[in-house]
Amino acid sequence: MWRRFSVLSTAMPLLGLTMMADAVRAADPPETQRLQERIRVLEERLDKLERVEVIKKTVEYICPGGEIFDQSPPGGRCPDGSRPQIRDTVRKSTVARRESIAEKIEAALQDAEGKKVAVNGAARGTLQQVANAEDGQNQLFGEGSVDLTLLYRPMVRATLFVDIEAIAGPGPDKKLGSLSRVNADAETLGGQDEKLTVRESWLWLRFVNDRLDCIIGKLDLTNYFERNAFANDETTQFFNGALVNNPMLKQPLNGAGVVVRWDAGRDLGFSLGGQTTHDLGRDLLSEPFVIGEIDYHSTRLIEGNYRLWVRVSSLSTDHERHMYGGGISIDQLLTPQLGVFVRAGVNQIESISRTFSAASAGLRWTGPLWNRPRDRLGVGYSFQRDVPGDEQVTEVYYNLFLTDHLSVIGNVEWLIHGPNQVTGRTNNNAVIPGIRAVVVF
Repeated sequence: MWRRFSVLSTAMPLLGLTMMADAVRAADPPETQRLQERIRVLEERLDKLERVEVIKKTVEYICPGGEIFDQSPPGGRCPDGSRPQIRDTVRKSTVARRESIAEKIEAALQDAEGKKVAVNGAARGTLQQVANAEDGQNQLFGEGSVDLTLLYRPMVRATLFVDIEAIAGPGPDKKLGSLSRVNADAETLGGQDEKLTVRESWLWLRFVNDRLDCIIGKLDLTNYFERNAFANDETTQFFNGALVNNPMLKQPLNGAGVVVRWDAGRDLGFSLGGQTTHDLGRDLLSEPFVIGEIDYHSTRLIEGNYRLWVRVSSLSTDHERHMYGGGISIDQLLTPQLGVFVRAGVNQIESISRTFSAASAGLRWTGPLWNRPRDRLGVGYSFQRDVPGDEQVTEVYYNLFLTDHLSVIGNVEWLIHGPNQVTGRTNNNAVIPGIRAVVVF
């Protein structure tokens, strides 16, 4: 019955317009103009009745560089190589009150597409050599890895993420034994030569109008704490571990944990995280790694991020002895192409009076060559003082973007001075050139 009434409600105005048009042909010119104006007004009213504003919920993918995508960027990574932040939002649009069959089918297909599992991946191959090392240390070291990521939204404001990684090749630290670790990607091996593992697996829940985030599962805490836009990704930026994360962070290997972040508004956020330091077969709450952070996003001088963190943990070799640490992480754009970063941190071990520390600084220049707007040049320096001794290292890399899915990165690390934890001797002026090829899909 309602369908018939809807049809009649539409047909009657149209019939009236037809009758008016017939009358216009027989009317005098002044009367013709008056009737034409009346027809125009009626058509406008009918069009307004036929259209309605609707508010629909949608998902945006936000990158640190300010890019916003309606769909996940290629390979699940932003143009700078980092993972995007997923945000629910609403949009207002004007649509016809009665959709056509084709539009309904299209909407149903889009809804079905949104419920599918998004699969992305990346493959990396690396070659490194200690150019001026002693005999037995100057061999060519190869390392390769493949990551397969799965993203699924089981419900509104909930995201499931799984990262499966296969990796092989220990890197030059098998011989150098540096403090900073000259191949941060190979550190996920945990002392093995090859490994297949679920690197991350977590559920992300959002509450309180998307201001409260809760991530629970197997986590990599460096994705949520002590981040840095210019020095935080060993796959596309610096390769040395001291320039990827603060050495004083002392984060455990990926494990079961939880992270809670509150968006306080005005670009201010508070985060608290905890992670087990044991295998799953042991008490997960025994001597956990606990960290808190305050982060502030500034737009006064283009774009910048300022983070202050503190943590408490225990020695990996003696869980009865606690460690207390804290630090800062700053990244600031000076121009749209040039950005700088600074890190600093301290660590205090229970029953040891000496305080250990680390600091690093550097820059990233986007598009340093003509007609190469996506290429990146990075320069960084790090100093750290830890239990085995003091170490200084510097690194230069150039990321050459060939296509949206392929980049080649050349880098040179200069290990100025530091202890060799393999031989017990000292590394002096070791130069480690390397090349990486990264394919995302």
